[in-house]
Amino acid sequence: MCGIFGRFARSGLTGDVQPLIDATNMLAHRGPDDGTWWREEPFFLGHRRLSIIDLSLGTQPMAANDGRFVIVLNGEIYNYVELREELRTRGAGFNTESDTEVALQAYRVWGTEMPNHLVGMFALAIVDRQEKSLFLARDRFGEKPLFIMESVQTITFASEFAALASLPDFDRQMDRLALCEYLCLNYVPGQRTMTPSVRRLTPGTWRLYHERSVRDGVYWSPQQIQSDASHPSIEDATDELKVRIDRSVRIAMRSDVPVTLFLSGGIDSSIVAESAARQRNLKHAYCLDFSEGGFSEWPNAAKVASKLGLELRRVVLTAEALQDIGRLLEHVDDPLGDSSALAVWTLARSVSEDYKVAVTGDGGDELFGGYLTYKATAAHQAISSVLPAVVRRRISWAARLIPATDGKVTATYKLMRFLRALDLPSPEAHFSWNGTWLPAQAAKLLEADDDAESATTVLRDLARRHRLDAPLHFGALQRVDAGDYLPNDILTKVDRMTMAHGVESRAPFLIPDVAEYALSLPDRLKSTTFGPPKRILRWLATKLYGPEIGNARKQGFSIPIHRWLRGPMRPLLEDLLSAESLRPLGLLNTQALLDAKMRHLDGRDQLGFELWGVMVLVAWHRARIQCRPRPRGGESRLREIELPLGQTPKSGRR
Repeated sequence: MCGIFGRFARSGLTGDVQPLIDATNMLAHRGPDDGTWWREEPFFLGHRRLSIIDLSLGTQPMAANDGRFVIVLNGEIYNYVELREELRTRGAGFNTESDTEVALQAYRVWGTEMPNHLVGMFALAIVDRQEKSLFLARDRFGEKPLFIMESVQTITFASEFAALASLPDFDRQMDRLALCEYLCLNYVPGQRTMTPSVRRLTPGTWRLYHERSVRDGVYWSPQQIQSDASHPSIEDATDELKVRIDRSVRIAMRSDVPVTLFLSGGIDSSIVAESAARQRNLKHAYCLDFSEGGFSEWPNAAKVASKLGLELRRVVLTAEALQDIGRLLEHVDDPLGDSSALAVWTLARSVSEDYKVAVTGDGGDELFGGYLTYKATAAHQAISSVLPAVVRRRISWAARLIPATDGKVTATYKLMRFLRALDLPSPEAHFSWNGTWLPAQAAKLLEADDDAESATTVLRDLARRHRLDAPLHFGALQRVDAGDYLPNDILTKVDRMTMAHGVESRAPFLIPDVAEYALSLPDRLKSTTFGPPKRILRWLATKLYGPEIGNARKQGFSIPIHRWLRGPMRPLLEDLLSAESLRPLGLLNTQALLDAKMRHLDGRDQLGFELWGVMVLVAWHRARIQCRPRPRGGESRLREIELPLGQTPKSGRR
């Protein structure tokens, strides 16, 4: 697990090297163990390393034996042991035990087909010194990030937006459409970022740059997985799923350093924990707890840990944790307004004191239909088919009168959120469940009429982009969420908040052996109209732990954001959402946001999630647009390495 940075100069010259070294060092938190760089025109590659596999000989950038190909890789190739043996039969030789060298040799053998053979979470870059080309690829679900900044002269890439924003040639204007999308979703979907000069490489894709051309390809997407027509019984499907989970957990735990668990007490993490504890000698698991009533998941987590013989370490998130919120805001990067990032940040900070690797249950909701949003969309579609549009508009308007409380996503809050979107088409309403401001609300927050008009069509355009048409089917909703919400919100949040503390998070559910099977299962094994969600996972959890865990109510990872913005977070709210802080953005309606802030503070509205997203946006603008980010200082200096043809680097022994 690392941070990578690089540049390919189509003009032949990468420019002044010091800004490129500094940009690499912007990623020091992702790789605190080592830092190196290599330049040979027209290439520059930089690397920050978190040592997990082959601690002594895994130095990057790494060259192939004949020196032709050079790689930097962020992430882990879980099936590197099996791939190494297969590649040896094809004549490959190896100088290290690292997964990075396996990926490098795989590219030599399979070229652009190489990502199809990799199982893991990764973002990688490979330069061909002979052909003068740059190959980029990203894992299937986008667990590892990869940002690209293209110009006529150069292609520059990085693990984080901040590294690109630190460069002198970074264009600091904002992408106005991305701003509209962010206001509605609290994240920017698809390939966009908040600036038009930077884009993300889409999960499950690759791109190959030459001096005057570029090719790209899609090697995997959730939409490619077809439903299984065999309709297995739930007993048979559960048995098969358990075998696949065991295989995936086994390879996900490959590591030369100790591994721990994130354990919430929910179904997903409890199933992963059982498989992990049975297959490897684990000592500890970590559970995030809250001092606020109604938010704790400790009791179930403690029961699971006790059954598995694990010491459960309790990490309590209190208002005092907000003292560190300035550092957290530095890491939301491009930006991301998911308020539960604070919970992941706090948990990862505690884990980092003793561990570098943690296994999680991430992906279970998207793959097995765990979100109540799927039922909400089905209900919305049914109501829309019988109620006239004029009635739905009136109900939507009246939703604001529901006295929603400030607890953990209470029933009244969910009812308000459902009814307020009743006048939208069902495909658009689906995106609003996990979103924030409705399009009409977002439009009022924007200063320019053109931007306001764009905001009104954000959810409509998103539904069209994903070809989400009525009548809506459960599987289609899953695939949409797995292709956009999962990589651009959930996995982005986990990656940034864990890597901020040098912790690698691994999600066995996202390994194809499990993920593709889950997506292929018939809907009845995942969710039914009136039953609880994740039917097959609940069946498995009940077999492992009994009904108390198998039938547990889904809790989620929410923090008391509504309450905290009126209390301990109010000084931060007043700072970031003041007129003086909002005006430099130039695109927002300052008075409309000040009014929204006051409606929340005096209890007329529950706008915690919405206001937090704007606060993150303002903090991001200060750090990325109003000024040029710099390395924080105190990081170890990067070492220059040489890669003569025919030699793999041997530096970096520790």
